[in-house]
Amino acid sequence: MAGDTKGVAPDRGGRRVDCQRRARIAMVGCLMLTLSIHAQEAPEAIFDPTFLPGDGAETLDLSRFAHGNPVLPGHYDVDIWMNGEWQARESIRFAATSDGANAHPCIDHAALVSYGLAPGAPIADDDDPCMPLEARLPSASSRMDVSEQRLDIDIPQAFVLRRRPHAVSPSQWEHGVTAGLLAWRASARQVASRMGRRQSVVLAADTGVNVGAWRLRQAGLWSAKGYLRRHAYVERQVDAWRSQLRLGDIPVSQSSFSPLRLHGVSIASDARMAPDALGSYAPPVRGFAGTHATVRIRQHGVVIRELDVPPGPFVIDDLYTASRAGDLDVEVDERDGQRQTFRVPFFPVPDLLREGQTTYAVSAGRSVGLRNTRAAVVDAGWRHGFVGQITSYAGLRHTHARTSLLMGAARGTRVGAFSLDVTGALWPSSGTKRWNLRHGRSWRDDIVVSVGLALGQETSSGGRYDRTASTERRRIDVLVQADLGASYGYLSVTAAHAALAHGEGDSAELALSWARSWQRMSMDLSVRASRRRGSRYATNDAAAQLNVSVPLGGSPSTASLHATLHGGPAAAGTRVGVHGTTGARAETTYGVAIGSDRQEGGRIDGSWGRRFGAGEINVAFDRTSAVRSTSVSAAGGLVVHGGGITPTHRIGDAVGLVKAAQAHGAHVGGSGDVRVGRSGYAVVPYLMPYRWNAVDLDPSGTSLDVGFTSTHRQVAPTAGAVVLVPFETEVARTVLVTVSLADGKPVPFGAEVLDRSERSVGIVGQGGRVFLRSDDGAGPWTIRWSDGATTRCALRWSDAEPRTASSTQHNGVCE
Repeated sequence: MAGDTKGVAPDRGGRRVDCQRRARIAMVGCLMLTLSIHAQEAPEAIFDPTFLPGDGAETLDLSRFAHGNPVLPGHYDVDIWMNGEWQARESIRFAATSDGANAHPCIDHAALVSYGLAPGAPIADDDDPCMPLEARLPSASSRMDVSEQRLDIDIPQAFVLRRRPHAVSPSQWEHGVTAGLLAWRASARQVASRMGRRQSVVLAADTGVNVGAWRLRQAGLWSAKGYLRRHAYVERQVDAWRSQLRLGDIPVSQSSFSPLRLHGVSIASDARMAPDALGSYAPPVRGFAGTHATVRIRQHGVVIRELDVPPGPFVIDDLYTASRAGDLDVEVDERDGQRQTFRVPFFPVPDLLREGQTTYAVSAGRSVGLRNTRAAVVDAGWRHGFVGQITSYAGLRHTHARTSLLMGAARGTRVGAFSLDVTGALWPSSGTKRWNLRHGRSWRDDIVVSVGLALGQETSSGGRYDRTASTERRRIDVLVQADLGASYGYLSVTAAHAALAHGEGDSAELALSWARSWQRMSMDLSVRASRRRGSRYATNDAAAQLNVSVPLGGSPSTASLHATLHGGPAAAGTRVGVHGTTGARAETTYGVAIGSDRQEGGRIDGSWGRRFGAGEINVAFDRTSAVRSTSVSAAGGLVVHGGGITPTHRIGDAVGLVKAAQAHGAHVGGSGDVRVGRSGYAVVPYLMPYRWNAVDLDPSGTSLDVGFTSTHRQVAPTAGAVVLVPFETEVARTVLVTVSLADGKPVPFGAEVLDRSERSVGIVGQGGRVFLRSDDGAGPWTIRWSDGATTRCALRWSDAEPRTASSTQHNGVCE
């Protein structure tokens, strides 16, 4: 099976844009539609060539179309589908049959198993892989679509390996090519007020090197305070364990305890590698961005998610890295310099593992960021699904101050899932003891209700300064999420009350959000309230915000009107603005707004941004009666690979490196204003690891002389990979020749065009038109409409006599 392209799949239709092939398919299609009157009534259709125009048409050999589009013997590069699911793209040999019918594919037993056939399927002797599949396996069949270059194989379900929907086999994961990565962000801001003028400049860089399955990653930023390193580690995935191994300065978030940073080593299950990609529950974070903004989510001070969002409401519901305890602190940094901060209460809903499924996480090293920066830390966690919807879990954490152990279990019942766990101190023996009881229930996929109760006690041994030590003595959490349907929207309510240890009082938090859409109009309401009381203080805070977005036109790129009304004890105000995008691929964004509030009076702000293939730039300003600020930011990236250096505007968890020789100017679909460069490369900045990702190429913008055998691929990269996405191209001159015989009459419709090697390269269309793509120039070309010397002629055409001012249309004579 030569020519296998691992981890790369074309589109469902195997779309082709090779001009010569399209012309041939169109001619054959017209022939079949105009002549096949009885094709639906009998397995064999007989066509009468006398209906075709042109002299000599009655001698055309149409017998090859008697059974539909014929499959001739030879090798075909085909997309292989089994039971409706794509499996591979390979070169398959088709062998002739004794009865002269369509050729059959030659596929051996090992190849069928790789496509999904169960190893124990009762397939016949494999001595002859070219034997028809239906003769080798009961009820099996195969069919070839020549025009789409697609081979469909149907196997009874009982003989197929059981696979979860949308799962990608680990054998199809792509580790990618050896490459270097650089993602950079720079920003400068100036603020002028009565107190003076302040300026700040920040430059952040994320660098990486990929070698096979190994990843080297480093991230940090420079500012007036110096250089701050966020992380630096070496990573490698362990396929057999569906895990990630890391060494260096690493964030530890997949823990039964609070997250932290270590200088050491960790190995943990990666939920993204699971067939269903289900991780532990984390609450969706909902908010509203007045301009383009960066949303940063922290848990116990550790950043677990950071992404850019456009103006309008946003929802972040993919927090797979959130640990199993701790509220989420959210920061929304607007382009105009404004910042929103709020907290989302979080407690883990009882989550169950499937029977036989196991996840784990083990970390060891020295803590980074705690008061004792040289303290040794060991953290381990384990979860396993047993029969009867029972999941057991355990966790261990050892620090310089204490050793804590967590043990618990969860059980699924008809009235929901229940979990109970206990956390105790192994050393010192008088340390923390905490009980957690949780219940979660979902009705269909629309409503989720969960309640959690935590009771515990804590001594004041040295753990008081350890961020891994809890300070809450009693806590109750309530979560309600409901999808109320298209008429009533989505509702989410979270509430938490905690009594603090050491006589510090208590705290309470409530968050409510509601969202509703009417076609393209949307509305979002959020209310947040909190109270903290201690022996010497008491604070209360409340805020409400209503956001409305209304499109101002019918086009998706038309501007939208955004209105915001916010209020609270400290300040209240309004903001009304217009935001939109322009450009064929929405590469330019803009916005302007006016507003007012109690503290700062009137306000006006605006922003403009432009995304390029090599990066993006944003400019924003904000003016009030007391403060004036201006900011400029830019971001971009580079991918260094064997073919050179290719720029990109961003770099995600995994990227695709498109390779299409001579295809300069082609657009990469779904990636904004990304085009293939002069070197023949382009970068797809965002791919989802361990899942199929579609990569499309739009030939518009390229030369007509460039043909593509396919413009669609699917890739399944591993985390951090730079996966090569090749598109085969053919560069040949493209001409349209209107051909006539020596006596001036048109060549018979449907006649076959042959090159100098007697290879069929096209079919004569209506009006004697022939579409040719070849480097042979003016020939020689042969046109034949039957066997025999009198039913063929030699085509001659000259570049010196173009039919029009364009050199792609010509007149020719066949003699």
